Amino acid sequence: MLNINLHHLTVVSAIEKEGSMTRAAEKLYISQSALSHHVQELEKKIGAKVFERRNKKLYLTPIGRKMIDSAAVVLSELQKLGHEIQSLKNGETGTINISTECYTTYNWLPRLIQNFNKAYPLVNVKIMDGATRSPLHYLQSGALDVALVSRPAKQPLEDHPAFIYTPVFQDELVVVVSKENPLSKQRTIYPKYFREQSLITYDVEDKYNDLIENVLKPHDAEPAKVIKMPLTEVILEMVKLNLGMAVLAKWLIAPLITQELKMLPLQHECAKREWCLVTRKQQNSLQQDFISFALQTLQNKK
Repeated sequence: MLNINLHHLTVVSAIEKEGSMTRAAEKLYISQSALSHHVQELEKKIGAKVFERRNKKLYLTPIGRKMIDSAAVVLSELQKLGHEIQSLKNGETGTINISTECYTTYNWLPRLIQNFNKAYPLVNVKIMDGATRSPLHYLQSGALDVALVSRPAKQPLEDHPAFIYTPVFQDELVVVVSKENPLSKQRTIYPKYFREQSLITYDVEDKYNDLIENVLKPHDAEPAKVIKMPLTEVILEMVKLNLGMAVLAKWLIAPLITQELKMLPLQHECAKREWCLVTRKQQNSLQQDFISFALQTLQNKK
């Protein structure tokens, strides 16, 4: 393999562009003798002439012309690479992989990303819905850049050595029942009230359902039946028919409550939630820009 390096290509390109050794040396800020030495070194390495002198002028040999053609491509790509690296350092271009632990957030997360893309048109934000079940695991592995997760509002932010938690907004879980359900007469719903009820919830495994795992099981209050549905609208329609009760984010279902439904507070520390954007400790400027933008948008959510 020929030992041709970037400096060789730069020298040959400068001589061809300037038309003389003197002007090329001035362009490269080196002496003419040093430039001649570089050319001789190159010709020795490849065992062939790159330039030939005719009538006191330098002309490229066929091998020299081939090197110039390659140099144009290589130097152009390196310049492009330099611009791209600088843009990445400045947070102007790049990709952000994001996911959230709750499918209901996909009602508004795409709009957030759309608005972010208007402000940062060269940044590609990708939603990785496959990481929804365990976003922090994907974040720690490097597959995610940003995770949106919730935690009880009164719980201190986890002192995880690998993560930075940025609180962005709070919300509240509420219980939704039909007006025909006897529980609609209650002022507050306690976990024990679920024992004789059917719970209508999203179609996720029980081990990923925070309500079942963190609220009902610890109180020995698992529902009599769990009905899983894919959409919020379907869940509410089933609740209207008094086929069960549901626990949903207040900001999500408050606008959808009708005369047939009753929305009641859930008495449990997990009902008040703090949503956080989570990144690894080493945030880059692009992630910082996204979090700052998201803070301005999400803090208005209820």
